[in-house]
Amino acid sequence: LEKTKRSPILFSVVVNNLDKINVIGSKIQSETAKQWSGLHDNVGREWGKVTSSIAKMFSRERHRGAEKLDEVLRTFQAVLNGNEVDTAQLLKACRAHLLLMKSGGAALRVVAKDMETNLNKAESLFRKLPPKEGRYLASLLENERESGIHDGSELKDASAAMGLLWIRRSLAFQLELYASLIPSDGRHPKDAAMDAYYSTLSPYHGWLLQKAFPLSLSQMPERQVFIAKFGGREVDELDGESEREIVKKLRMLVATWEPIINTWRYEFERLDLEDTRRA
Repeated sequence: LEKTKRSPILFSVVVNNLDKINVIGSKIQSETAKQWSGLHDNVGREWGKVTSSIAKMFSRERHRGAEKLDEVLRTFQAVLNGNEVDTAQLLKACRAHLLLMKSGGAALRVVAKDMETNLNKAESLFRKLPPKEGRYLASLLENERESGIHDGSELKDASAAMGLLWIRRSLAFQLELYASLIPSDGRHPKDAAMDAYYSTLSPYHGWLLQKAFPLSLSQMPERQVFIAKFGGREVDELDGESEREIVKKLRMLVATWEPIINTWRYEFERLDLEDTRRA
C-alpha cells in the first residue's frame, strides 16, 4: 500500500477496491488452508497404509514357518465325515504330517521313516481299489477282508490294512507326545516320548525295533526347541506370542486326532483285524 501512494491513480484504485482485495485474500487463504488440509489428510491416509503394512508384516512374521503345522491341522480336520473316516483325506493328512515330522529333527527320524513305509504301502494299495470300495476306511477294510488275503486277524503284510494299522499306532504315539508339549512346565520331551513309546508302540515291536526306537527318541531336544521346529523357526526366534500360537495349534491337533484314532481303532476291532503280533 505504501508503494501505491507514489502513484495517485493506483492508490485510488487500491483504496476503492480494498474490500474486494480483502475478499480475494480471504479466498486465497481459505483455498491454501484447504489444500494444506487435503495434503494433511492424504499424508495421514498414506501413513495409515504404511503402519497397516508394517503390522501385517509383523503378523506374517509371527506365523512364518508354521505352514506345515497349519496344513496338518487343516487336512486332519476334514478326515471325519460323520462317523466315517474318509480314506483319501486320511492318507492326504498323513502325508502332510510326514513332512511336519521330518522337520522335527533327528529325534523323530526313525518314527517318520517307519510311518513313511506304511503310508507308501497304504497309498499304493488304495489307488488300485475301485473308488466305492475304498472311499471310507470301513469299506476298504471290509472289502480287503472279504477278498480272503488275511488269515483271520493276522494281516497280510502287503495290505492296506497292515499299513493303516501301523500308521494309527504311530499317530497314537505322537498324540501322547504332542499332548505332553502343551503345558510349559511339563516333562522333558525325551521322558514323555519314552512313556508314549512304551504304551503305544513297544508292545508290538520285536527286539530290533525295541532297540532302534528308544535310541532315536533319546535325542529329543528341550521343549522350546521342539516347539520352535514345529513352528518352522529357530529357537532364538521363538517369543511368547509365537509359542502360544504354536501350542494352541498343537492342542487343536491333539483334539482333532482323538476321535479319528478312536473310530479307526473301532473299525479294526469290529472287523477282527487288530493284528497284535510283534514286528
